[in-house]
Amino acid sequence: MRYYITILIYLLLASTNVKAALRNDSTRVEFDFTLRERFELWDGMNAKNYGNPNGVGSLNDKILFQRVIAGFTFKPSSKIDIAAHMQDSRALGWSLRNSKYPELFRVKQKNTQEPYYTMNPNEEFFEIYDLYIEVKEILKRVSLKVGRQKISFGDNRLFGPGEGGNTGRWTWDAVRFSYKIKNNSLDLFGGGTKIHDPEKLSVPFTETEHWGGGAYAHIELSKFGIIEPFYAIKTQGSADYIKEQNFTRQWIGARVFNDDKNSFTYDFMVSQEFGEEDGKTINAFGVIGLLGYRFNGLPAKPTLCLRETYASGGNNTDSQVRTFDPAFGAKDSYYGRMNITSWSNLDDREIVLYLSPTKNLKLELNYHLFYIPATADATLLSTIKLQPDKHHLGNEFNIYASYRIGKRLQMVGVYGYFWAGDIQPINGSPAINSSWFALQAQYHFNTQIFGKQGDSN
Repeated sequence: MRYYITILIYLLLASTNVKAALRNDSTRVEFDFTLRERFELWDGMNAKNYGNPNGVGSLNDKILFQRVIAGFTFKPSSKIDIAAHMQDSRALGWSLRNSKYPELFRVKQKNTQEPYYTMNPNEEFFEIYDLYIEVKEILKRVSLKVGRQKISFGDNRLFGPGEGGNTGRWTWDAVRFSYKIKNNSLDLFGGGTKIHDPEKLSVPFTETEHWGGGAYAHIELSKFGIIEPFYAIKTQGSADYIKEQNFTRQWIGARVFNDDKNSFTYDFMVSQEFGEEDGKTINAFGVIGLLGYRFNGLPAKPTLCLRETYASGGNNTDSQVRTFDPAFGAKDSYYGRMNITSWSNLDDREIVLYLSPTKNLKLELNYHLFYIPATADATLLSTIKLQPDKHHLGNEFNIYASYRIGKRLQMVGVYGYFWAGDIQPINGSPAINSSWFALQAQYHFNTQIFGKQGDSN
């Protein structure tokens, strides 16, 4: 019932402009469809188990991930968009699928059954992908967007969609104001992030994992580069279990980088986290630094970079919370493609090589040395704990290739290999190395089904 009420509210908002819009030559209705198929091969691990053959799921998964997003955008005028899309995410052959392990991705108190909410990274059936109305000139240079939407800024490390997973980690039910002047912008937004439960339809603005929001600015300095100051806040949402928690996490910081017009490239970010959680104050930070050089005179214009990614860590017995939380950030592209680590309690020393053999072909090779600053209470993928007084988690190599075929089809291939470091024995045996391979095809189709052709915004 709540679902239909929500749909009705949005339709009523839209209907105020329908009669006038139908007499407007700029009125259009567009249909779009995105299909993503990704085949993955795993060896030695899965999303909930590293290296334990007697643990949950298979260590040798062969999975076909399928995601379909389809829907309509109604444009009653050149300044108004009303969008509604559905998403269906399937994980064929996945050993951790919801039908086999319905409790596996439930977030709840340890050793309890209820209350809980579910955050499934790969399965979500016939879900609302987006449902919003956007007014592009509510004030001069100011746009307003209300409803379910994707929100991401900068390099996606603090605010990102998290699209590597099959369901998409971060989807907002929010109100967003955007101000733009030339190449500069300021965004202010607030709302909630949705849960991912294969057994429930998520109604906008209900059963949120977190309430929060933030501000993000993009300021271009002609000679220096670009600076992006930001602020974020995150607190408990309205879903079962998390609504009983008590925390307020806040972040302030900035990213400074150049736009790669010159041979030298740099990218720095610093974020200070503060707030309160369960009676403890939060004092944590994250730092990222990249320096690189592009060899324009060589074939494929290689860009060689060194990057350090650091996030503070802490232990449960500390008087303050010192483990950095990456707010609403994505992680798939940065801290190893195998998703063993994230920007939290991490020291990631990395060398990266970017290649552009052709206009449509992009290659990336990276090698990571992972260290864990605070190890006493650190457990990764349910089974990984480091040896006493050791910090070297392991090393990872990734090769990523992306090839675009025309305007509608993109092919991606990825291979990752992880060498275990100073990890304690798992299930009585030395920790093993692991690998991952993925081949993905993404097809996007859009067409105008009503209105004058060529009246694009």
